[in-house]
Amino acid sequence: MRTPTPSRRLLPALSLAVSLLAFAAPEKPGAEVLIGADVSALATIEAHGGHFSDGGKREDALTIFRQNGFSCFRLRLFVSPDGVGIVTNDLPYTLALAKRVKASGAGLLLDLHYSDTWADPQKQFKPAAWEKLPFEQLVAAVERHTQEVLRSLAAQGTAPDYVQIGNEITNGLLWPDGKVEFEKTDDEESWRRFTRLLQAGVDGVRAVFPDKNRPQILLHIESSGNAPRSLWFFRGIERHRVPYDAIGLSYYPDWHGKIADFRATLATLATTFHKPILVVETAYPSRGDKYWNGKPNLDWPISPEGQRAFLSDVLAAVRDTPEGLGAGLFYWFPEAIPVEGLHAWVGGSCALFDVNGNALPALSFAAPRLSSQTPPRHP
Repeated sequence: MRTPTPSRRLLPALSLAVSLLAFAAPEKPGAEVLIGADVSALATIEAHGGHFSDGGKREDALTIFRQNGFSCFRLRLFVSPDGVGIVTNDLPYTLALAKRVKASGAGLLLDLHYSDTWADPQKQFKPAAWEKLPFEQLVAAVERHTQEVLRSLAAQGTAPDYVQIGNEITNGLLWPDGKVEFEKTDDEESWRRFTRLLQAGVDGVRAVFPDKNRPQILLHIESSGNAPRSLWFFRGIERHRVPYDAIGLSYYPDWHGKIADFRATLATLATTFHKPILVVETAYPSRGDKYWNGKPNLDWPISPEGQRAFLSDVLAAVRDTPEGLGAGLFYWFPEAIPVEGLHAWVGGSCALFDVNGNALPALSFAAPRLSSQTPPRHP
């Protein structure tokens, strides 16, 4: 997701075991998908007075999500964030929140940004401590950082179930060393550098988890409405033999197009690469905000009912992915309610709670078709 600044910035749980098994062998089309949310700012919002309720009952937000069918939570990790606003996701913060996630019985998706701040297709800043490293030392730093983070999580009993190597890396990561560009399709040297850095992240995961209990590795891009660009990216990954388990996508209609475009990309990726696909970021407003003025592709009402309809349609698209490869749907920043002392992303209009922290209808968008089994970490 692009930086959430003023300018830009889901009944019992679905079995995580089913989702993990789906990675090993595709299920029939229409199979259930993993329902999740990125709640990386939750502890920061709570520290500023934020609280959450469902049906008039105040509860821990993770409990509310779990009761509404969410069975996995995504947490981002910055290297050395400055702590300003919600840029608080350093390792101690993430370790504490990971304990809460695992205590809730949910799975954990770790989103490694490899930056001190937001990384996305418009910016992939190196961490300050790595800024002047020669390329080979930069590769070593990526592997070392990945190992240190995963060892810390494993040591406290919160090993992730999924690890995302980079965030929205359509244009590479750790610029300029790892930058790639769609327009430069024949720039194999840039691809060599980029995939060396990706491989270092993969090697870091494999060093800490050398056996069958290894977390699933995701590669995440944002071009969910652009099938040619998505093909270009994953063909490059395939050409350079970077191993990964699943494809991650972002889908925001104002950035990525109509839902028909999204469906086309899902179909293209599934039938070309035969990998499970998770939408690891999506969101839609339940109420107005000046940010939405003039934005394209807002094809659902901007209302609580429209927000739920949007999520129902996105979930249907994921379920309809060919070969049963639609594996997951994660909502981004559902806890983004207005609180004292913090900027509210798009005025809080995309949260799954109202301005007072009361659950909106979209929170239970997937609940009717979920099973009651509590998810273990691995099948």
